[in-house]
Amino acid sequence: MKLSKLIVLALLSPAAIASTKSTVSFTLDNDGIFGVDQDYTNGIFLSYATEKLREDAEWNWFTLNDNSQSNVDKIEIVLGHKMYTPSDIEADYPLVNDRPYAGYLHTEINYISLTADNAVRYNFTIGATGESSLSEKAQEIVHGITGSTDPQGWEYQIDDEIAFSVGYRAFNKLMRSEGESTQWEITNVNDINAGNFRSDVSQGVMFRWGTNLANSIGAANISVESPFHASMLAKSTSSWFLFTGFEGRYRFNDITIEGDRSGLPEPSVQYDVTLQNWQASAVAGATWYNQNYGASLTFTVKTPDYKEAQTDVYGTGSLSLFAFF
Repeated sequence: MKLSKLIVLALLSPAAIASTKSTVSFTLDNDGIFGVDQDYTNGIFLSYATEKLREDAEWNWFTLNDNSQSNVDKIEIVLGHKMYTPSDIEADYPLVNDRPYAGYLHTEINYISLTADNAVRYNFTIGATGESSLSEKAQEIVHGITGSTDPQGWEYQIDDEIAFSVGYRAFNKLMRSEGESTQWEITNVNDINAGNFRSDVSQGVMFRWGTNLANSIGAANISVESPFHASMLAKSTSSWFLFTGFEGRYRFNDITIEGDRSGLPEPSVQYDVTLQNWQASAVAGATWYNQNYGASLTFTVKTPDYKEAQTDVYGTGSLSLFAFF
């Protein structure tokens, strides 16, 4: 444990960092843009990514460094909060065949390695579900400000539990045009996650069109939750791009669907829902940034996470604001 702390501190120290800029970002996911309040309904993420690590600070097992000095490696720290609700938040009783209330307050550490044609992200996430996630209080505050319906069923949420996962995500360029002003690009996206929060394997394809695409491979991701990562921008040069992508996955477990709920009345089995193992997601969005700051807007859709769902497709909007310094 002490060794791991020393490693992280060493990587974050000024001596381990080169002269490129670091990145801070704020991302907000919400389904209100589609006029609903259900399923994955809200997410907030604060992120800090270091400048380019010096070569002697790169992790040899993780880096894409091939001795050409063209890679950019970073460490990213994220504080995030995710919220999930059933379709009727006015109900003050547990609902049959509907998604459980669930929240996840977490932090994650990512090791990122970028080149012009490839990008990888190694992830460790740990956090808490249940009352410790503070989701009930957070939703009550937000709905009080916006005048939205007060949620009535948080007493039936997923129980308190420490939830974690480790993950690997890779972006590999399949083809990219060589236009003078703009380029188009097709990228393969692979994602593997394992842990008691979620475990899954996914495969996707991303299409992008814009400028300086070699500096931003991996920034746009095929995910409903936090679909844009400014930390994956290799250089803070001016650029813009449009993107769309589709991903299929097989999910083995999901605590927000299958977690224990001790607050349910007996017999509680009638309120259980069944994880849908085969799932799919799609995204479409736009990104713009210059040497100092930028923004990205993404629209996402996904198939249900559980078999009893009454809706075939769920959607969210995501806004990401970021700055380089």
